[in-house]
Amino acid sequence: MVAISRSRVVGGGLALLAGALVLAFWPREEPPVEEAIRRKIDEMTHAAGQKDVSAVMEGVSERFKTDQGWDKQRVRGVLLAQVLRGQWVRLFTTDLEVTEVSPSRGDFTVKFIFGRSEGKDLEQLGQDSVMSAWRVEGSFEEEDGEWRMVRASHRRLEPSELF
Repeated sequence: MVAISRSRVVGGGLALLAGALVLAFWPREEPPVEEAIRRKIDEMTHAAGQKDVSAVMEGVSERFKTDQGWDKQRVRGVLLAQVLRGQWVRLFTTDLEVTEVSPSRGDFTVKFIFGRSEGKDLEQLGQDSVMSAWRVEGSFEEEDGEWRMVRASHRRLEPSELF
C-alpha cells in the first residue's frame, strides 16, 4: 500500500483547481465573421419559428433600416402581426451566403421560406402547404460584443426561384 501524505493530496487538489481556473478563464478566440453571422441568423430563425418575437428583435440594431424605409419598430410590428394572425407555422432558410466586409461587419443573402405545414424539414413541406418565400440581403455589425442586423432589403420570390 502506498502512503500519500496529506500535504501531497492538498497540493494535488490545488493544482487541479488552478488548472480548471486557467481553462475556464482562458481567452476564447472569437468565431470568424462568417460563422458568427451564420449562428446569429440561425438563432433568429429558430426564435421566429418559436414565435418568440422579442428574441428575434434582440438580433436587430436600434440603427436598423431597410431599403424600403422600415425601421426596427416597423419590423417588430410586422412580426407581431404575423404571429397573432397565425400566418405561418414553419420557417426555413436556404442559400445563405455571408461575406466578411471587416472584422466587425458582414453582408449576407438568404432565402426565407414560410410554410403552413406540420413538416419539420424543408423537404416535408407538402404540395398542400401554403408557402411564401423571400430573398433578404443585408448587413450585420458587431455592437457591444453582439452581432446585430443594421441593414436589410427584401423581395418576394417566385416559385421558380425557390430551388
